[in-house]
Amino acid sequence: MKIVKVLALSALFGAGLMANDVLVSNMSQMEKGLSSIQKGFLYNTPALIKEGVSDIQKANALFHNKDETKKYLPKDKQHLNNIAFNAAKRIDTASNNVLKSLDKKEYSKAHQSYSEIVNACTACHAVVRSW
Repeated sequence: MKIVKVLALSALFGAGLMANDVLVSNMSQMEKGLSSIQKGFLYNTPALIKEGVSDIQKANALFHNKDETKKYLPKDKQHLNNIAFNAAKRIDTASNNVLKSLDKKEYSKAHQSYSEIVNACTACHAVVRSW
């Protein structure tokens, strides 16, 4: 019986570590995307902005399922999964708006949408990290 408990605890612990690894990788991809967008604006390189948006959208897909989002949050914050889910929706909208504005050569609007992405990230992190 003890072996079963140990195996069960090991599996749970392992799943938690895997979720953490996925989250770290995901957040790195988000950071890479944000950095690419920022550089794209600084160097007037729309292709770099689009590459960054693509990275963000791929990473953001992890949070499209409200219930799945829970496993990436600290145990004491899992009941707040709707905040991460809503932040992901804001990021989707803002990242699409960056692309639409770029296509229209409305760079100021595109940058405002980029700022909205950062604001959505910050809103989620403020809750998850208890800022």
